[in-house]
Amino acid sequence: MTEVTRIEWTEALKTSHAGLDNQHKELLAMVNELGEAIQQGQGAAAIKRIFACALAYADWHFRYEEELAAKYQCPIAERNLREHEAFRRLIAKFEQEYKAARTAELSGQGSSDAVEALAVNFHKQLTDWTVSHIAVVDKQIGEYVSAVTADKAKAATAC
Repeated sequence: MTEVTRIEWTEALKTSHAGLDNQHKELLAMVNELGEAIQQGQGAAAIKRIFACALAYADWHFRYEEELAAKYQCPIAERNLREHEAFRRLIAKFEQEYKAARTAELSGQGSSDAVEALAVNFHKQLTDWTVSHIAVVDKQIGEYVSAVTADKAKAATAC
């Protein structure tokens, strides 16, 4: 059985924006679902579905986050866009590697162990990207948006 890191929701991941936090919890659940499959020796079976889920999540969540950053003219918006593109490239890279490993497995030139190892590596990189991105970039976006909206609320009540 392969041990993988489970991502727990902690204060370090809170962004001060409930909408972002709720969506981030869904990403953590997806990453942890892959981790659980790997621990049960089923990473190879789960990885293809996780690719599709991760891309769907990226389309939905990244759009929300990017629109939020643009609306409030968040200074870190460009970095956020670059990191979102890096996430999409990460998924595409592993999806290609998965297809090659599965083709090799099905032709008798590879094994399911190679696909399982790919799932473990993908999980690790997905975990690293997720924790780093949320704890650094998304946290700044959430805190910035919260500060701007709080300032606007103060200004509105000062009249």
